Amino acid sequence: MNPEHPRKAPSPKLTLGRVPKIMDSNESEIPKASALSTLILLVGLFITISTVQGTVSSKIAAYMAWGIGLSLIASIATDLHQGVRNLVRTDVMALCSLYFLTFFEFLTPQTRFDQILAPPSVYAGGTACAWGFAGMAIGRHLTATGKGHFTSLFERPVSTQFIVKLYWFCLVAGYFYIFFSVNFNPIEVISQSMDARFSQAWSRGRFGDWRAILGELGLLIYVIPAIAGVVLAKREIYTKSQLIQVMSGFAFTLFYGFAGGTRNVFASYLVTFLIGFAFSLPRRKTMQLIVVSAVAACLLLLASRVMLEFRTIGLKYYLAGGIDKALESEGEFFIDYNLYVICELTEVFPKRYQYMGWEIPYLAIIRPIPRAIWPGKPEGMSLSIEEVLGAEGLTLASSFVGEAYVSFGFGGVFATGLFFGAIFGWWSRLASPRNSDFGVLVYASGFFAAVISMRSLFVFTTAVLPTVGAIVIGQFFLNQKQHRALTLGGQKKRRSGP
Repeated sequence: MNPEHPRKAPSPKLTLGRVPKIMDSNESEIPKASALSTLILLVGLFITISTVQGTVSSKIAAYMAWGIGLSLIASIATDLHQGVRNLVRTDVMALCSLYFLTFFEFLTPQTRFDQILAPPSVYAGGTACAWGFAGMAIGRHLTATGKGHFTSLFERPVSTQFIVKLYWFCLVAGYFYIFFSVNFNPIEVISQSMDARFSQAWSRGRFGDWRAILGELGLLIYVIPAIAGVVLAKREIYTKSQLIQVMSGFAFTLFYGFAGGTRNVFASYLVTFLIGFAFSLPRRKTMQLIVVSAVAACLLLLASRVMLEFRTIGLKYYLAGGIDKALESEGEFFIDYNLYVICELTEVFPKRYQYMGWEIPYLAIIRPIPRAIWPGKPEGMSLSIEEVLGAEGLTLASSFVGEAYVSFGFGGVFATGLFFGAIFGWWSRLASPRNSDFGVLVYASGFFAAVISMRSLFVFTTAVLPTVGAIVIGQFFLNQKQHRALTLGGQKKRRSGP
């Protein structure tokens, strides 16, 4: 070879089925919260609650919203010294989700709050929320850093073909029952998706039946955004056909989530997509991460308002000119008024009703078991929150704070916060620059549980199923691949002979 004309280096672009290179473990540290960031948050919570000011309920709620919000921002900013990716953690996402559900709307004027609650109730409800924040902040430091079995699974190299194969499995299995319910008519799926909530042919009944088992496969849909994030971030190693396939499925999933009118579901899609994108994107492309994150944030804020307007009437009727009249005349920003429900619960427990003890945790644990398998499964709480507050016929959200409070009071809220903090803190430590694309998408799928579990303790045990499913399915495919490789290697060895 002529030294003056060296051979051209091969292109870094990978062909179908090639295995992407895993980043060096020295590129960054494992994401984790610092002791200083937790201390800042705890001090901020204490100062806010102990110095509450305001003569009316809305002012008290606003004071706590600003105090806790600024404390949370200061705590998160403290961890920036380890880089932006150190903030992409499940414990951070859970804290932000809880704040969004309980206090975010009080950053804007909420004058109607003065008409429905007395100041002492607001203070008690805000204090309960503060115990929840404190529990999660402390709990994230309680778990060990070891990964155990997950290290080999998350860091095991996989091909682009494997990721696309996993995507198609989740897409087909996730949407199977939906299409099955309408005789596999895609037009009907789109049409019914735009109808009012719970009116679709695939909607689950109150008690469920054998079809509910097929419906549970729909949880695999939550893995699709994570796969889309991984593929988009590493689009140069995927073919155009693969990229179109995955992004088309993701676009339909976003439409399905948006048309459904459930904001926490739509938010979960965006969050898991962003996590997959963030951890798969090369570090030199930070600007792309900022742009994509900004677009997703704007989309979420816009959708939060629009989805609230059509969730009871359906997107189809909304686009035709219909609108929820109550919201049309309501000028104040509204999320879910979780704080209102929490405040009301602190008024009636334990003054009028005894704490419910282990009933709610027990119901949460057995929730994933289909009634077709367990016909005698309890139908629900012996005393529902709606019944307690005299709002039967409605669905009231109180976040895990309200449910934990009616179980064991302030101590229950703190203990539940410790539990969530420990779980999410441990999961955050599974992130590593050595994770393969499969490890990244499984890690990203765990953010679904972090987001949606803040709304209710009941959904936690079902929210982790997509992640468990991704691990089981991925492990199956990887074992099959390894078995084929060993079999092929053995055949070659026998053919070569001694």
